Amino acid sequence: MHFSTRAAVIATSLTLFLSGCGSSSDTETGPAIVTQPASVTIIDGSNGVLSVVVKGSGLAYQWYKDGAPIDGATAAIYTATAAGSYYVVVTHAEGSITSGNAVVSVTTAPVITAQPASATILTGTSQVLKVGAEGADLTYQWYKDGVAIGGATAATYSASSAGSYMVQVLNAAGSAQSTAAVIAVSPNVTAPVIITEPRSQTVNAGTGVTFSVAVSGTSVAYQWYRNDVPLAGANGPTYTITAANANSAGIYQVVATNTAGTATSTTAELKVNVLGDGANTAAVVNAANAFLATLTAQQKTVATDATSSTTVLFDYSLANANQWTNLPGNRHGLRLNGSALNSEQLAAANAVIAKALSATGIALLGELRAADQVLATAQANGTGTGMPGGTGMPPTGTFPTDGTGTPMAGTFPPDGAGTPPTGTGGGMAAMGYGSDLYSIAFVGTPSKTSPWILQVIGHHLAYNITYNASKVSATPAFIGVEPPDWSVAADGTVTVTNNASTAGYAHAPMERQRAAMYNLAEAIHADSTASAAAKLAGTFTDVLMGASGNSDGNYKSLVYPTSGRGLQYPAMNDTQKAYVRAAIEAWVNTQAADVAAALLGEYLSDEALADTYVAYGVGQNGTKADFSAYPNAKAVPLDAQHSYMRIDGPRVWIEFVVQQGVVYGTNVHYHTIWRDKTADYGGSF
Repeated sequence: MHFSTRAAVIATSLTLFLSGCGSSSDTETGPAIVTQPASVTIIDGSNGVLSVVVKGSGLAYQWYKDGAPIDGATAAIYTATAAGSYYVVVTHAEGSITSGNAVVSVTTAPVITAQPASATILTGTSQVLKVGAEGADLTYQWYKDGVAIGGATAATYSASSAGSYMVQVLNAAGSAQSTAAVIAVSPNVTAPVIITEPRSQTVNAGTGVTFSVAVSGTSVAYQWYRNDVPLAGANGPTYTITAANANSAGIYQVVATNTAGTATSTTAELKVNVLGDGANTAAVVNAANAFLATLTAQQKTVATDATSSTTVLFDYSLANANQWTNLPGNRHGLRLNGSALNSEQLAAANAVIAKALSATGIALLGELRAADQVLATAQANGTGTGMPGGTGMPPTGTFPTDGTGTPMAGTFPPDGAGTPPTGTGGGMAAMGYGSDLYSIAFVGTPSKTSPWILQVIGHHLAYNITYNASKVSATPAFIGVEPPDWSVAADGTVTVTNNASTAGYAHAPMERQRAAMYNLAEAIHADSTASAAAKLAGTFTDVLMGASGNSDGNYKSLVYPTSGRGLQYPAMNDTQKAYVRAAIEAWVNTQAADVAAALLGEYLSDEALADTYVAYGVGQNGTKADFSAYPNAKAVPLDAQHSYMRIDGPRVWIEFVVQQGVVYGTNVHYHTIWRDKTADYGGSF
């Protein structure tokens, strides 16, 4: 049976006329808009004509898209081919006037996301067939045995007779046809019977948990509940929580249904062991005191200069806490290298860090330091491509080894010489790159009761973990990397622009964070309505809430958006929601279990997620935010630069931006910032 596809495209044209015959009155002082440009929805690949009717003479026009002027758009009419917010500024000798915004939305053909299911039903009953589809302005037509069913024009249809059913989903851009759902009718269908009940469980925060039920019966449908509230998408015999947190705890049960009846399971309680706030603090303090015990008097004298690099101790104040930046070069505190610290001291410092971070946080620190050593080596050898220009060929260099010929591993880099390599790699002026230019500092005296901050800081990294303050805090946390990925051969030769799957000793320090943002961005771009809602105007060259020059000196003046925040969590589909949660976890789970559990409990609560937004800025390619694994076989890798994504909740704020490389100017590199709107530096300052 052939079903015709709705192919007729209605050209959208907003007919506009310019009034050039204005009043002859000498009292007019400027142009006046008679008809504003109107919003329009266009089909992907089509266009919409925007226009303005203005009263006046000697007029000049300039159209804008998302706040930026459009080259050559200087007439009363503009033909738009891309989604965005458009307006026009009309000027003449005595003034100017700006039109209202006209939003251009782009619609695509429907995509079916959930097919109707076959079933055997009890004689005299009916089965509700459902289809899930994405797209704008959808209409539906159900068919039975190839014949359209009169009046069956909704996303659901109640079938009571045997046959083969399908549905066609349509909009102005095209149509999609579901698979067939076969309905059989039998007098022998019996109500479901639960054979195995779900069981109560107790799990630690951050671990997965699965509830399951075994049911006998024909064509059974399932719905899981938590605390008597139905769980969206929980429609199978099992229900899985990938990472339990405090908000996962509750009473779970499932209702099994078919056309002959219903069976409700017994309840199963989920208890989640969440480490209490500060459960790990004593261990960190003990390690910090052990480190202090190895230091000389000078190395643990409270600094009188916020930028001192001869001591680990600083008074508890914002002026000392904000001494971090994403720029290369010096940091306050004691260097984590064999020149500033002897082997005992360095081991003790690393023990403090190991207590304060999760395994992933420790590995991230080591890999970021390794990336910085790649930059130092490339700069010293002149093998970077510089910025701008370069050949575009993968640069190579020699990667530092552990002394046995084995490439340096992705944990803490080995002791350095204390002096970073210098040079003019790629035409850049010498800068302070190197794995040995990372530092540890205590802002405040380590204590199990009084507030203090552990800082682990360097180029492209700032861990600021506050203990014993009014709020659990691991922010501000800056993470960045250049190069984004590279591989190391057995002889130590480095090849940049190879992603993590490359043969050899492969490195991709921020793969968890990159993949999280990639998945989220792709899920949003797959839905034109969501993509339009999440899109931000303008071009992003860096994170907005990062450090200011050589310190976080702008901390007290940060202003977070209260409008135009993007796509709100409740408006997302289940896939998009899951990727939002996963992205937040990619940053928070760098911290120790007690800190991560407390923060995820806040950030991922139902109340917090209801007020959480996602927004993006398009890359240089002009079409989407591109966080693909670099270089992903791109002919023009730098097309991805300026891609920007942020998560904006009541407390959590995470930004990710793709930039052009500095040492490797034909590559990209990443900057990210994680802040807590109410708890940076423990909410102390």
